[in-house]
This record gives sequence, C-alpha cells and structure tokens, in this order.
Amino acid sequence: MKRILIVAAHSDDPIIGAGGTIRELSKLGHEVCALSVCGDRIDGYSEAMKLLGSRAEHFEFSYGQIDEERFSEELEKFMKSFNPDVVFTHWQSEILYDHEVVSKHAVMLARKLEKQIYLFEIPASSLDFRFDVAIDVSGSYEFKKKAIELMRNAFEKEVFEKEIMPSIVFPSGFRGIQVGCAYAEVFKHLGSRFPLSPYNKWLIELEKL
Repeated sequence: MKRILIVAAHSDDPIIGAGGTIRELSKLGHEVCALSVCGDRIDGYSEAMKLLGSRAEHFEFSYGQIDEERFSEELEKFMKSFNPDVVFTHWQSEILYDHEVVSKHAVMLARKLEKQIYLFEIPASSLDFRFDVAIDVSGSYEFKKKAIELMRNAFEKEVFEKEIMPSIVFPSGFRGIQVGCAYAEVFKHLGSRFPLSPYNKWLIELEKL
C-alpha cells in the first residue's frame, strides 16, 4: 500500500484533475489524502472526498491570497507528517496565481523529499498541457460527477454550471478517445529519484506494440 497526496489550490481541483484516479487508487487499497490549500469554498468538500475514498484536508489560505513563505512552511510540515510516496499537483504553467504557486512549492518539496510526482490538468487554466501517463477511469467517472455535485453550493451557480461541471464532463471523454478507453485522466510524470530515469514511464514492452 502506498500513500498518495494530492496538493491542490482549491477544493474542486482534486476532483477536476484527478477525481477518477483518486477513486481508482483508493479501490486498490492505497491511502489517499487530498489537500486544498485554500480553505474557503469547501462546502461539500469532505463529503466529496469521502465518496472518492480520500481523506480531505485543507489549509486556511483564501482564494488569490496565498502567502508563499507561510504556505511553503506549512506544506513541508504536512508532507513530512503524512510522508507520501506519490504526490499529485497542478501543471506548472497556469493562468491562475494560486495554481502556479501551489505547483511550484509542491514540486520543489516533493523533489527535496524524493517523492514520485505527477501533474494534473485543469482545462480552464492549464497552458499547453502535455501528458505521458493516462489512467482509465471509466469505472469511476460517475463517482467523479457525483463528487463535484456534492460541492455545487460552494460556488456561484454560473461558475459551477459553465466552468466547473464542463471541466468534469468533457475532458474525461476526450482523453478517453485519445488513449483508447471510455473515460481517462492524464498526467505529466516528472520522474523520480529511484530510478534516475526522467523518461522511465515512456518505456513500453515490444510485445505491446
């Protein structure tokens, strides 16, 4: 069993970027923890994470007001306490300040602590996203939709219906078409200390050609 940590800027981001994967990992018996750096807009967050099989945690920062120095200190304490084997966080090129700050410090600390790192996409904000790992979430897609529905009251109606819900519904099907399954979530793997092979995930067996 591994410990999996999802470090996200906002409470909806773990569901949008990795909701199906969270449930798939949980089904395999891994311990999953989702951390929302911003502690506002979390109505339904705990219930949504419970549905997906994840523990829900949050810091007390507010949307657009993350103090980098304090955040870095709090995150390092949290990561050392939880001691994850794998860290998921935001793509590094983002149009939202919160996403970019969270990604920068999460990746830096995960590197320092020698953790596996995967970056997820948020369709509304990830610039030029590139992936090299895809997870079949066909069996968890409906749970992903139900999870975000549990958080409907955390957001303005128009934002939820025109940005958040479409970010759940459409990308999973599109990525599934790309990789050959009904629904998929995709990630950029940043390599790991063990082994020292930045493109290790790209290797395939000839029998699979």
